[in-house]
Amino acid sequence: MKHQKDRLEAIIRTAFKEVQLEDGVGLWQAQGLDDYVDEKTMQELIRKDEREDWSIIPTEHLIHCASSLSFFDAKGMRFHLPAFMLLDISLENPVDAVTFTLGYDLEGDYQNKRFSLLNSEQIRCITYFLEDKLELIKRTYKELYGLEADAFHLNDLTYNQIQEALLYWQHKIVR
Repeated sequence: MKHQKDRLEAIIRTAFKEVQLEDGVGLWQAQGLDDYVDEKTMQELIRKDEREDWSIIPTEHLIHCASSLSFFDAKGMRFHLPAFMLLDISLENPVDAVTFTLGYDLEGDYQNKRFSLLNSEQIRCITYFLEDKLELIKRTYKELYGLEADAFHLNDLTYNQIQEALLYWQHKIVR
């Protein structure tokens, strides 16, 4: 398991290595959008945003601002997604907001725009991440109940939602 996790982390870090926020919506700015803050507060939040290296964003900031995933523009999503995916796979109790974001209303215009800057390598990271989530659910059912995937998947809403999201992202990869 540790080897798989290390491999997934390396793949994510490589695929998003050079990504910067540029003029995109930052972590704290997105939190301000979620909180409907005034313009003065928004400017203060924007100044707090990391813009060059997503890998140095503190874990506690990501956890505190998990709802920001719903408010990023395309540049903000491309910049912050790897940090959130790495956070998710490092926690014993993952941040459900990441899986939700990667599977919610993917055919909608808003979501299409937010993910529009991802390249094939970055989309492939999403598929690996989602595959890992499915494997985790399978292992949990096996360890707790002795059940194989075909015995539970029809009744497990989360598993089915992740599986649908995985299929969507697999079809997005430019071959």
